[in-house]
Amino acid sequence: MAVFASSVLLATLLAACGDGSSTDQPALATPTAAPAAALPLDRFHYTASLTLREAGGGSEAGELFVSTSGDFQWPDRHSLTYTTDLGEGAIVRSVVIIDETAWFRQDGEPWRKTDRDDEQVADVLDVAFSAVRPDFLGGPEFEAVRANVRDLPSTEERVNDVTANHYRVGTEGRRFFESFLAADQAFENIENVRWELWLAKLGGWPVRLLVTGTFTSDVRMLDSLELEAPTLWELRIDVSRPNDPTLLVQSPDED
Repeated sequence: MAVFASSVLLATLLAACGDGSSTDQPALATPTAAPAAALPLDRFHYTASLTLREAGGGSEAGELFVSTSGDFQWPDRHSLTYTTDLGEGAIVRSVVIIDETAWFRQDGEPWRKTDRDDEQVADVLDVAFSAVRPDFLGGPEFEAVRANVRDLPSTEERVNDVTANHYRVGTEGRRFFESFLAADQAFENIENVRWELWLAKLGGWPVRLLVTGTFTSDVRMLDSLELEAPTLWELRIDVSRPNDPTLLVQSPDED
């Protein structure tokens, strides 16, 4: 249940990244045709992490950490590691996919060769936010965010060795975010939402996404995770090594 709930939170937060518009800015743009993905790259490395931590527990504060770290090589080579740590030790599951063939291992166990329909492989792909997903950093919602955010002021920064434009959503954007999340009972007591987006100067693809907020009172989702409010959360996604020719996704047999 805890792993499922945290994965739902990750997916919901990604889908909910609001438009950042204010009363004197253009309305949220709706692209007529969105590409299959927001990353026009043949190869890249990525990390996506979600952290929830009790704010008032001191050294005994409960904490939950979920992350996916992976590599993609066009057209259909993936290597990813999915880690969950609920405070009682981390569980690490790794998957390599080349076309329809897959390899799986958990923690330090030997690799097991199988296929994409394998139950353990499918379970990881279902909960991990990875480039295997067809909507990974893409789809209509994210394209609308990218189209609209460019109307906001930005600063040029070097992030993940990529020159990027850094956009911060202001007060109206946070209000939009909070009102969106309020439609879900799990997020009815969430405050101080802030999100930032870094888009590559060349190509406009997302280099980094950072979202933070606070659960100010106990909700059902926190109960299922055995956490008590106030609980701080942070969602962070980083993309690096764009089109790096040395980035190779190989089978464990080749390593």
